Parts: sequence; C-alpha cells; structure tokens
Amino acid sequence: MPSNTVNGNTAAVPLPKPAPAEVVQVSKGTLYLLTSFALVILAVVSATLAIAVDTNDQVGKLKLGNAVLSSTSSSYSSSPSSSPSSYTPAATPATTKYGSSSPSSPYGSSSPSSPSSSPTKTPPSTSTVNPCNGKKPKDASPGDGYFNNVPCLVDGVKQSLEQSGTNVTKGYKGEIDTQGRMPITSTYKLAGLCPVNVHWHLGAEHLSVGEYDENGKGPLMYRKARRSLNAAAGASVRQGFQCHVYDKSDEKYTKPYAWKHCVGMQIGQTYEIHWPHSAAGMCGTEWQMQTPFYDGVFCRDGIISLDPLNTYQKIGVQAQVFTIVNDDNLYYDNLISGMIINTDKHMGIDVAKYTGSTTGTTRNNQVCSRYTPITWQVDRACHLISASSFDKLCQDMKGMKDDMSDDLYAHGARELVASQFAADNHQRKLIEDS
Repeated sequence: MPSNTVNGNTAAVPLPKPAPAEVVQVSKGTLYLLTSFALVILAVVSATLAIAVDTNDQVGKLKLGNAVLSSTSSSYSSSPSSSPSSYTPAATPATTKYGSSSPSSPYGSSSPSSPSSSPTKTPPSTSTVNPCNGKKPKDASPGDGYFNNVPCLVDGVKQSLEQSGTNVTKGYKGEIDTQGRMPITSTYKLAGLCPVNVHWHLGAEHLSVGEYDENGKGPLMYRKARRSLNAAAGASVRQGFQCHVYDKSDEKYTKPYAWKHCVGMQIGQTYEIHWPHSAAGMCGTEWQMQTPFYDGVFCRDGIISLDPLNTYQKIGVQAQVFTIVNDDNLYYDNLISGMIINTDKHMGIDVAKYTGSTTGTTRNNQVCSRYTPITWQVDRACHLISASSFDKLCQDMKGMKDDMSDDLYAHGARELVASQFAADNHQRKLIEDS
C-alpha cells in the first residue's frame, strides 16, 4: 500500500475502490446493424488494397522502363570494382572528392608511398557477360555513319565541332564559338561521372608553354623506343610534346627499369595519361573500366544525347602529363582512379577546363573527330613519377574484368589542334575553387 511521509512520520494511504462496471445492453436490431456495417468496411478495405497493389505494380514497370533516362539521381562508387555492387539513390550529389585515396585527394593518390609487392587480386565474379561490349556508337541514326572522322573543312566550312588536344597555356582561347557549351568546372564526381578507362600517349597531346611543349627534351634513344612500341601496338606511333625536366647526367632519368606489366615504356620519356569519365558508365561495378574506352563511355543507354545535346555534360576526360623516372620516392599507387591531386607538389591544381573531342593519330588538322563536344580537364604542369607507379597501374588494369591489354602501351599523339578548330571557352580554375 502506498504511504506518505509527513514530518518524519509514515502513514498509510488507502487506495481508491474501483467503480462498479456498467452493464450495457444491446438490442438484437442494433447488433445486426453493427455487424452489417463492419462487413461493408471490410469489403471497402479489401478493394482499396487490391487497387494499391495493382498501382504499385504499374509504377514499378514504368520505373523499370525509364531507368536509363536519367543519371543524376544515383550516387556511384568512386573507384572501379572487380566485383559487382549496386549504387544508392541520393537526393543530392555526393560532397566527397572523387576517387580519393586520402581525404585531400579528389581523384587519386595524394602523396607518394612505397611500392606494394602484393599482387592485385580480383574477387570472384557473378557475371560473365560484359554489358558494355560493342557499345561504341558508329551512327546517330541507323546507317548514317555520324561518328566517322570527317574532313575538318569542306569549301571553307567546318564539318565538326571543337577538337582536342589544344594549347592549354593560361590565357589561351581557340576560335570556335561554343555558343554556351561550357565545360564541367566541378569535379567529375560532383557532376555524376566515373572513370571508365585509363590510357596514355607517347608525349603530350596538349601544349603548356614552359611545361610540355616543342622545346621539351627526352632520351636520345627515343626512336628506338618508338620502334619497340610499334612492334607492341602493330602501328606507327607519333610522339607528342615533351617536358623540360630530362637530365641525362642524373641516373633516375636513364637507369633502366625492369617492367613487369606495362609494354614498351621508357625511363626519362614524357607521357600524357587520359582518364575518360562518363555518366553512362557501369559505375561502381566490375564492368566500370573498359577497353576501348568508347564502350565504357556509352555503356548505359538513355543518358547521353545528341538532341538535346548533353555530351559535354555527361562525358569528360582528365589529362595529366608525366616524365617517368627510376625513383621510388615518387611512387603513387592509385593511378587507376584518376588524376593525382597534391597541393604540396602542385599536382592537379592549375587545371585548364574546356570542351573538345576525342584525340589520337587518326585525327589531325585535316581530319576531325565527331565525338565532340566533351569536357576536358587538363593539368597545366608536368610532373615526375616513378616507373613503378606506371607498372602498378598496368597491374591494376590487368586485374579489371574487361580485357584492357590494348591500353598497356603508349598510343600515338595527335598533332596540336589549330586555333581555328579549338574552343573559345578555356577556363582556368584551381581545384580548391571547385
């Protein structure tokens, strides 16, 4: 029994007695009406549930049928995976930097580290069919050959939009009026793109005065290296611009390296790495990385469009120029994920951003690419990198689900695009402004 304490004395408090229950009498007529009303309510609820199930089924079918129409509602994994994974719908874009191996790196390794001796392992696969195989488009309409290379000029009239690679020196602008076609100026991650390939060119396809240009220098035995590349690639390889750092008196530029994974590479040589990105890639899955890169760029249907034109918003390429040295103090272990960003070393900081095209030696200033316009983000500076970094990249490429062996050697460099075929929208934006 509860008690109260008053001035130190405890007294029992009596509990209240429960009130007597009231007896409710219901007539037979009232009971019949209540039963009938309950049956009516039950019938209405059953019909409503049946309609809801049918409606949800129809909505599900509509969502399935239109799933490829938009790429902006999904948040993707930042790094290629050798095992399948699903992406999580997100109301807003992810705010983390892209493909980072550390919090300060938007795209790849942010600082040198020691080489890893452990091999790249590929987790077991649950799929044997490459959904991106053969997705490189040839036509805009059946049989029209829209994406074939075309003459840059016919009777003085341009036959294609802006081209790459261009001069990316600060202040440069081309002559093509881009009419509001602006490049992606944020990181590609924030724009909903993921890397779908990595490859590189012998020498730089872009030009940055004082960093990599026609006055650069490299190994004296360059032509011998080019012949070995020819044997690997089965085709001629044109060299692009070189950096200014080569010093034959310093053994890190000349000491041979025992390549295990890359083909036909040379110490002291300049290479330009490209990381094609796409909103239509198989982002976050084992099929994210593809060779040829076009298959990865155009893998998922219904995202990239020519009318209305959105290619420069859905496709982007990162480019960064390196001279390879035999020095493991300059080792970066995550080139597979994208451009190296390192503020202390000024890597990936001063970036030119413009719209252009695909590159390669099948194009020049007479023959132009129709894979245009796309965004380019190009590091204006040349950087040193260890040979072991490249070999680790090739090892990682070998571990991808798709066969990337055709990108394990350097491709030829397109000649510098003339100003009349270059865009007028070159942007200079430091990475911290993005």
